[in-house]
Amino acid sequence: MKHEAVELALSNAAMRPFGAAADLDLDFGSADRPGLVTALLAQGDAPSVRDFWWAQTVSRRTGALLRLLALTDGRAQLALTASCGSAACGEAFEFELPLAALPDGAAGGEPIAVQLRYGRSAALRRPTGDDLRRWRDATPSSRDEAVLTMLEAVVIGGQVSADDEAHVAEAIAAMDPLVAFSVACRCPACGADNDVAVDLEALVLKRLASHQRALLLEIHRFASAYGWTEAEVLAVPAARRARYLELIDDA
Repeated sequence: MKHEAVELALSNAAMRPFGAAADLDLDFGSADRPGLVTALLAQGDAPSVRDFWWAQTVSRRTGALLRLLALTDGRAQLALTASCGSAACGEAFEFELPLAALPDGAAGGEPIAVQLRYGRSAALRRPTGDDLRRWRDATPSSRDEAVLTMLEAVVIGGQVSADDEAHVAEAIAAMDPLVAFSVACRCPACGADNDVAVDLEALVLKRLASHQRALLLEIHRFASAYGWTEAEVLAVPAARRARYLELIDDA
């Protein structure tokens, strides 16, 4: 019941853009990416909110991160760069990713059915933030052991082995596209079709880290020019801060 109550509260409350004082404490250089994502989504709220986000699927967590970035950037699209996969070309090109067109990550709770080799099948649940936390803390002795640990954690019917990794990954990507996201693009230079893999979680974290650096620089400039404290700077709306920064530059 606790998660249901938290979910109702979250659905009735608007996510705020990145840029509060608590966001300046986040360590974007941390190797604990699941923990960083959870901290971002909880937005400094009570432990029950963090517990809620740990329990959500990886896809839903990624969808929420994308909403957070859209709120922070105020943009409907992300500009990305890729290199043509054609050996005869290799040209870099840009493409745009429309945020509103992406799945929201709220995939259904039904099991994912996977057809395996030799007539076998398995049913999987979608991986969660808690799974990512446990897998990160595990100390497997080999890659096969790590893969098997991950597979066994999400299998709810049937049996799998480390050799089934590719089939399972393909099934999860098909049912939960934000987990293993890719974009079909045509190279403007040679016309070749490209399937560009995009790590959405890493992309959002990189953009928010940039916002954090920019905000710290803003605070430094205000402190240097006016002697304002961090709290005084953050109390001024972002649009008005931008106007003050123009005055600082013109002084």
